[in-house]
Amino acid sequence: MNDLMKTLRQRCFAAAAIAAFALNAHAAIGSASAADVTLDGAPADAFAYQDGWNPHAGPMGDTSGFGTAFDAFGTGDFTLLAKYEDSGFPDTSPLTFTFAQAPGGTSGTWSVTNTGSDIITLDLVFAIHAGNQGGAWLFDDQVINPGATETLPGTWQILWTVGNNGSNPAFSNLTLFERDRVTTPVPEPGTYTMLLAGLVVTGVAMRRRNRAH
Repeated sequence: MNDLMKTLRQRCFAAAAIAAFALNAHAAIGSASAADVTLDGAPADAFAYQDGWNPHAGPMGDTSGFGTAFDAFGTGDFTLLAKYEDSGFPDTSPLTFTFAQAPGGTSGTWSVTNTGSDIITLDLVFAIHAGNQGGAWLFDDQVINPGATETLPGTWQILWTVGNNGSNPAFSNLTLFERDRVTTPVPEPGTYTMLLAGLVVTGVAMRRRNRAH
């Protein structure tokens, strides 16, 4: 009986140790926030994090990790825009993207360029998978003007933690999603001239009216 009790106690202690290790090794959000990804010098408008989520999964990506976190910023469903692979991004004309990692794989840079002729406005989600966790950053109503000189530079970093030492996991993959895309023609130069002339005429009329009173 004593041997049986001893064996049961040993098994209980072993199970408890395994459970404690699993708990300690579990990922945590750490200090991750919307400020961890920037575009054109501005931080993201919102951030969502999910343990065990891979936004890269499936042929059209997986948006379940940010659930309803971005609902307040627009309507409709997010759709896949691009998946970053070892060879880079596929052709997503007129939008093109770059992505680079710093040594260690926990930070880097990215950029967006509009190669078309129209202004593009959209809800853009930048979603990273690292350490079996996923983080998504929303850029709400992001305006991307056409032209190579209008390239929007960005930065990214992974600040959630994994393991007993609370280290930041290295980048695994990147997925971009979009919603509510709107294209607007660039106004012709003559439009600005007419607008300015109209403002001048309006200003003169208001001054005359004020003098009359």
